Amino acid sequence: MSVANKLRQIAFLILALSVAPATLAQQANAVPSNQALAAAAASAHPMASYNQWLATNMTPWLSMFNPYYYSGWANVMTNPWVDQATQPAMMDAMMRSMDPRLMYGAGGAVPVGGIPGWPTQTQKSWRPNTVTEGVSLDAKRNFYQSMMMMNPLSMRDMIGIMADKMPVADDVSFDDAVEAMKLRANEVNFKLVGHSPLWKDVVAMTGEEETPRVEIFQFCDAVVARKILDYVPEFAVFLPCRIALLEDADQKLWVMTLDWDVNWLDYSQNPNSKLADDLLADATRIRDALHYIMEGAATGDF
Repeated sequence: MSVANKLRQIAFLILALSVAPATLAQQANAVPSNQALAAAAASAHPMASYNQWLATNMTPWLSMFNPYYYSGWANVMTNPWVDQATQPAMMDAMMRSMDPRLMYGAGGAVPVGGIPGWPTQTQKSWRPNTVTEGVSLDAKRNFYQSMMMMNPLSMRDMIGIMADKMPVADDVSFDDAVEAMKLRANEVNFKLVGHSPLWKDVVAMTGEEETPRVEIFQFCDAVVARKILDYVPEFAVFLPCRIALLEDADQKLWVMTLDWDVNWLDYSQNPNSKLADDLLADATRIRDALHYIMEGAATGDF
């Protein structure tokens, strides 16, 4: 670790120690909710000692210490705890306990220019609809391999986190869920631009009639898509928006899509991650519309 980074950590520690009592008082009302989350996780996974740690050490005012600077999560995700700590209920409790606003100190106010000493790019001005050069396949492979070496989560975990998914009610049939999606999409002015009955292709190619049913529906708001492509042409790889309806191994139906929640950018330090107000509103509306369509499939509500 460089001297500069060490000094930065010491400075943050001094700041944290000086503001922790005040921050604790401000966040007192949030502590019971985090303890409740820990208790819920404990009921699903009988690990009283681990959940006691979660309740007492991952409250919001301590999130400055554990998740961000003092490897609290990494310490928990070591043998023999890693399998339990990476169960969805546990990860949900830990992630909920984090409050990104506390990176800014006691008041949670975003300082002008971002966090002092935090490295980020300068503001840039791009011509709309211009593609960046990107990096090589070798560079991406090295980056992702290095990242996964340090990541206790499996590929399945990571993809599961990126998905927005909900179960379909038992009394809703596959065909009814499809019909509800189409009607709701029309209600929010989403055009159905593609449909892939993947399971039928599998049956046709293999002759296996018992293949679980899965179909992928592609929706688009062309005007918003054009705005997004002007901002990031590479976003074309995610277009059009896809919603999958599938049957799992227990014949349970699920509806899911890629969760591209633009609220993730709320506390970005990079000025180039700030969306224009109109684009932010459009992106939020798109995500809300996708969720609305999915809820129709999940409930069968036309």
